[in-house]
Amino acid sequence: MNRTILSLPALLLALLFLTGCGEQLPDGMPKLYPALITVTQEGEPLEEATVMLIPEDSALMQWGPSGITDESGIAEMKTNAKYKGAPLGKYTVTVMKREREPHPHPEWAGLSETDPNYRQFVQIARMLKHYDLVESHFGSVANSPLRIEVSAGQKEYTVDVGKKVKVETVTLR
Repeated sequence: MNRTILSLPALLLALLFLTGCGEQLPDGMPKLYPALITVTQEGEPLEEATVMLIPEDSALMQWGPSGITDESGIAEMKTNAKYKGAPLGKYTVTVMKREREPHPHPEWAGLSETDPNYRQFVQIARMLKHYDLVESHFGSVANSPLRIEVSAGQKEYTVDVGKKVKVETVTLR
């Protein structure tokens, strides 16, 4: 009897190990594979860039792997912004990075709507210039030359977004 009691926890532990403790994927989502995309610009890591994988296979369109690069230029792909990895397949890679000129009154950032300076803070913010820091064609599905194929045997990929730029973008005000 003691053997049965002692082996029950071991059996439960083995069952947890075999089934995995990971998060349950949504119905229909294909198996995901690790995908780390390193983005460089002029040979240097590009930090805080948005990376999206656009699948060639239209059946994968709903799963949307994407990520944001860290200080090393590496973006860990997450499908639907939640599940680590990307489905197997061929992808067009898009990369975008934007910045806004600094607000002249950053100390007003936490103002409530009832504060007398709040309205002025918002008006100034609407007038601030925005800049693309990556050439625009890299952010376009139709024009990006960047391609990768996510495979079971590879988890690290590198793409380069060419020269450094700072191009003012047109924003609706």
